[in-house]
Amino acid sequence: MKRISILAFLAVLALTVIGLAGGAHAPIVILGNSDFTVDNGVVGGTGTADDPYIITGWEINVPQNVKYGINIENTSAHFVLRGVIIRGAAAADGAAIQLGFVSNGRLEQCLISDSRNGIEISSSTGLTLTGNILSVQGTGLRITGESADEYNLAINQTNELNNHPIRYYYGKDGETVTGIKSNNLYFAACKNMTITDNKITNGDGIQLAFVEDSLVSGNEVYRTSPVPTEHGISLYRSDNNTVTNNILQNNRFAGMYVWLSSHNKITNNQFLANDSGLILAASDDNKVYNNMAFANPVGIEVRAGSTGNDIARNIITHANTKYGIVLDQSTENIVEANAITDAETGIRLAAQGDNNTIVSNTIVKAAYAISVTGSNNDIEKNLIAQNTRGILFPETYGKVIVRGNSIHDNVFSDNSNHIYLNNDSQSNRIYLNTFLGGGTSLVEDYGKNTWTVDGKGNYWGDYQGTDANGDGIGDDPVFIYPAAVADSAPIISLAQANNNLGILSTLSVDDLVITLADGSKITLPVLRADAANARFVGFRGFPAALLKGFPGILFSFSNEATRRFTMETVPFGLDIAFFNAKGAFVGSMAMKAQSKDLYTAKSAFQYALELQTGKVAKLGITDGAKLVNPVPAQNTSGGNN
Repeated sequence: MKRISILAFLAVLALTVIGLAGGAHAPIVILGNSDFTVDNGVVGGTGTADDPYIITGWEINVPQNVKYGINIENTSAHFVLRGVIIRGAAAADGAAIQLGFVSNGRLEQCLISDSRNGIEISSSTGLTLTGNILSVQGTGLRITGESADEYNLAINQTNELNNHPIRYYYGKDGETVTGIKSNNLYFAACKNMTITDNKITNGDGIQLAFVEDSLVSGNEVYRTSPVPTEHGISLYRSDNNTVTNNILQNNRFAGMYVWLSSHNKITNNQFLANDSGLILAASDDNKVYNNMAFANPVGIEVRAGSTGNDIARNIITHANTKYGIVLDQSTENIVEANAITDAETGIRLAAQGDNNTIVSNTIVKAAYAISVTGSNNDIEKNLIAQNTRGILFPETYGKVIVRGNSIHDNVFSDNSNHIYLNNDSQSNRIYLNTFLGGGTSLVEDYGKNTWTVDGKGNYWGDYQGTDANGDGIGDDPVFIYPAAVADSAPIISLAQANNNLGILSTLSVDDLVITLADGSKITLPVLRADAANARFVGFRGFPAALLKGFPGILFSFSNEATRRFTMETVPFGLDIAFFNAKGAFVGSMAMKAQSKDLYTAKSAFQYALELQTGKVAKLGITDGAKLVNPVPAQNTSGGNN
């Protein structure tokens, strides 16, 4: 603040010396060319290019109930704001200076202090900003427009935001912007850019508008104090970009906000303790892969008519998570192989969240694993375990009829309640699911729904009926209450369940060869957990009833390191053996069911093998053992069991 005080003093001194200081003035409102008047602070000029209107030297203290210190809209006359001092623009939805649908203006050496937001420019062209000093708590420079031309503004680094130069890049092609430590980066109408390894804190973040075919990677955008800034990285009308390996932390709104932008790849980012991790709004055909969302009230939200987005292999965790993934007014999106734990609601299909596919996700330890208010969604092959309610159709009190959803080939285990279908649910189909534990006692249907499709019902853990002809279908129906609707073809066998275990069922089964100390070799079937989502999940929430005969899991990392494994939400004990980069055995231990302990080797390792209790010793995997031809993971993302 010392520097701002000195700058303010020098600015006022300079204005006084050159005889331009006009004294105090009320907020200025100009809503057309005819409003460029003496009463509105004009001290000279006729509004032409050679003789612009001049508004200069005024000091404006913005009253509490006024949104803008200077508000200029719908003008084409040439004008200059020069040396104006604006203080106290405190409105959250206002700014010290607002220019809307304006052309031919210049802002020179203006000083903005003690304000919430600085300069807001919307749908304007032909503007030049030089030498302006902004000292604000919130957004310094906000620019919006419907075309790339409305971002064609001359804004150079003589402008400052909270003691940092404003960096505004327009119309650049093929340039690299790297190594900047600041509070702002703006890119408009650029293409083929590389925006990498910048650190942007406590400010406007990284903003892209009409940017194409560019790489945004390795940047850090975060707050160190609770200043009311906005999103970490913003994409507006920006297509075919790759946003990867960024750390977006503690941003006031979203870690990343994508608006009217399509065909982008958003991968391997960390969204940490933002208000929302990632928001896709009115954006189509984006790929959201392998990101970590930790401690955000909302992990990933898809809304405002977004379609065709692929939300896959992300990790969303922490008890602060109210919603893991939200689809609201969004259709034909795919939510696949995501790991979601500890959320209040794992996946929410909200109003008009229709015709989406929710497949192969693992959702553990939520209040509600999946909440459904949308219709015609396909929910399949998910592992839904250790939740208060597995799938909830919340009451809509007649306002919405939830219909046409297909819930099939899922595994429900250790939930207090597997499914609750409300009074206003109709024509939803529930079939080929595996309901473990109490089975029918953990399911409620108050609507008009179907529990048998094409002669196949569901597996019920408490089924007492017979199968006289051995066709795998129970002879006696199961009734689901209180609707008293029948599952007329209950499934007898658990065989189909192993294909429906969420993320684990997406992994390949390989033969792992281990050379023992005596030179002999053993071959084990294992699931290869090479990606972060699979490593994070491991045996979390895995049903104990399905463990017999199930393969082990080989966790592969991209390098040697010290890592820790947890057994929280794993309902049975396991053995774990560790191997270094060359595949050599470096230790093993027994891990206890549901333990909060952290397990690791005595030295760095690159591979970890989890097997059923007692198998490591039984197979002779000890000092001198070695993996044959170990294959490291190709990605660099973290995530342990």
